[in-house]
Amino acid sequence: MAARFTKLNNAIKSGLETLAIKAAVEQIDYWQEQLADVETAGAKGIHADLASLKTKLQADEVDGEAVKKLLGSLADKTEKIAGRVDDEKISEQLAGVGEGLHQAA
Repeated sequence: MAARFTKLNNAIKSGLETLAIKAAVEQIDYWQEQLADVETAGAKGIHADLASLKTKLQADEVDGEAVKKLLGSLADKTEKIAGRVDDEKISEQLAGVGEGLHQAA
């Protein structure tokens, strides 16, 4: 799991706007798969935001402001859930994702 979040973190560092829609959707799908069985408080909210983000990114015209708002929401929720993950390495990865999403938003 951590390797894929590393890929996402690298995409965040280089600028999410450079990430192709297909690659972004693949990352969203992966993230949703990882959250499917997570019972930690906040996971369902992240899953819902990811579904919404995926829909917005695949629209004929991408609403940049709506995407930006969702990225901010995901950043907050991801940072909160990162501290609740038992695996320290994954927790660090998630914290990095949350921080990066804040910068992107």
